[in-house]
Amino acid sequence: MKSSNKHQKLLTPKQFRAVYDKGRKFNTPFFSAFILKTDGHEHRVGITVTRKLGGAVLRNRCKRRIREILRRNEDPALNDIGYDMVINAKEVLSSADFRQLEEAFRQTLARFRIASAKQDE
Repeated sequence: MKSSNKHQKLLTPKQFRAVYDKGRKFNTPFFSAFILKTDGHEHRVGITVTRKLGGAVLRNRCKRRIREILRRNEDPALNDIGYDMVINAKEVLSSADFRQLEEAFRQTLARFRIASAKQDE
């Protein structure tokens, strides 16, 4: 049986574009996150790592690190909020301390949760 809070993937350019155009942008030193609140309870995520960052090995390492952060840091307070998220990696993500990455991600989710609560008022 699938976990209800497991992240699904954003797949099409149209889905990514909707998040970029209508979502909120949250910057960290390691990545930019665009998050769009949705009507359902589904959490969908897309990850982008440009070729500017380096070769395929480095880009894949960045994606693996982001996926691990997503897996470890689900915010229980967001289980009732559906969202689409696009994470754009920055150059320093590949060499940054993993704990710093996790903390930046947690802070981003907290900022999104607060912004969503204000939006609902």
